[in-house]
Amino acid sequence: MKTLIHSPWRLVIGLLVADFIFFTTTHPSKVGVLFLIVGFMLVVATLYVVTSRLLDVFKLYGIHFGKHQRRIAMFVTVIIGGLLALQSMGELGVRDAVVAVPLALVLYLYLSYGRPKPATERVT
Repeated sequence: MKTLIHSPWRLVIGLLVADFIFFTTTHPSKVGVLFLIVGFMLVVATLYVVTSRLLDVFKLYGIHFGKHQRRIAMFVTVIIGGLLALQSMGELGVRDAVVAVPLALVLYLYLSYGRPKPATERVT
């Protein structure tokens, strides 16, 4: 049986430790813009990895996402990251969240199922 150190969760643990260290040692009003950008990128990376691992947990319950798992993790990360960015600028409203989530769902469905598959062999 895999231990926690050798499991796929070690990246999650590493990012959470990096988040903890970064956000406890910096204060947003006393650091430059570069540190704010680094902090946002760190949060987005953590969101992506946590979302991806949580989708792996669904496999234990018989829910397999297959080739769409990476795309789902990206869409969830972009939605949460975008809402977080809007909130940090003070521009997030209820209408933004109500509009962003259904639009992201429609975009996901279009990109996953709406495009024709490329032909593997061309007949000439």
